[in-house]
Amino acid sequence: MQPTQAINDERLGSIDPFFVQLTALLVLLGLTFVISASWHESVRYFGNPWSFIIKHIVAIAFGTAVMVLSSFWHIQWWKKYAWHFIAAVILGLAITAKFGIISGGARRWLDIGFINLQVSEFAKIFAVLIMAKVLTEKKNRGLALFAVMIMALLVLKQPDLGSSILIMGGAVAAIFASGFNLILFFTALAGLGYLGWYQVLNTKYQMDRIKYWLEPYSDPLGHGYNLIQSIKAIGAGGFFGVGLGGSLQKLGPLPISYADFIFSIICEELGFLGAVTLLLVIFAWIFKALEICFRTEDEFARIFGFGITMVFAFQVLINIGVATGLFPITGMTLPLISFGGSSFLAASLSTGIIMNISRHSS
Repeated sequence: MQPTQAINDERLGSIDPFFVQLTALLVLLGLTFVISASWHESVRYFGNPWSFIIKHIVAIAFGTAVMVLSSFWHIQWWKKYAWHFIAAVILGLAITAKFGIISGGARRWLDIGFINLQVSEFAKIFAVLIMAKVLTEKKNRGLALFAVMIMALLVLKQPDLGSSILIMGGAVAAIFASGFNLILFFTALAGLGYLGWYQVLNTKYQMDRIKYWLEPYSDPLGHGYNLIQSIKAIGAGGFFGVGLGGSLQKLGPLPISYADFIFSIICEELGFLGAVTLLLVIFAWIFKALEICFRTEDEFARIFGFGITMVFAFQVLINIGVATGLFPITGMTLPLISFGGSSFLAASLSTGIIMNISRHSS
């Protein structure tokens, strides 16, 4: 089925209005928090307070277009071209490994002119896509799982352990939603275990992350710095917060406060009450997405939708877990909230696919 045919499909129903409202609310909240958290760093690095804000608004514009288009394309179109997407992602990750931009000691971004593309953000979605395809067709399942592992290993070499875990986690979620194929499930779990355990034990910088996560004050100005400043920001907010725009940690002490640690700034400015309110909106989005997925009679759509929703949920868990000290430090954005073009586009694509499933479930 071609995209133009899918867009003109008269059988399309309407998107669940509550899901649309929740999505719009998250995007607006994200824009508000990015404006608050980024202005100081924008002035510091670019000489004006609008640099990060304008980039985020552009990401929202492109993300909205992606969301709308993917909400109209028939869900079976994704299934038809699943292997093409996998090939493109593996190629993109391989090119990134050779020619990618190095930042913060990691080679994760590919300069394509108008954006520094982080291919791993889309690998999380397409790992679920290929597993949903082969699980419903009941063929090439071993090959698909092998392709997913290749993507995870390429991302691991960047290095990006968090995204690697999400890629394998999405595959595990798809297998679970398909009816729990034991062989595939435990094979995927073994791959996930390799990423999360073997690599940590055999990589010095990962061992250092574990060490200083457990004992951040043993190196308060080095490895433990980010976690200490994040906890300080959260603690400073108290119950009601210091007020929107009033954070002190974003003025320099907490690095990348508009992306990886935006939840810490939210806690500081809006307090426990504001953080809980945001979490309730996010949880409502996740639960509504799951309801939409399980309402459809299309097995492929159900598995695909469930998998990408769980990837979204896992990413939320990791981001907030890192900010609060529950997990070791790793670079992970809060989807639809944090600054980050590739992250926002990937979250928009996932959202559009859920909307697409909602149309065909109506």
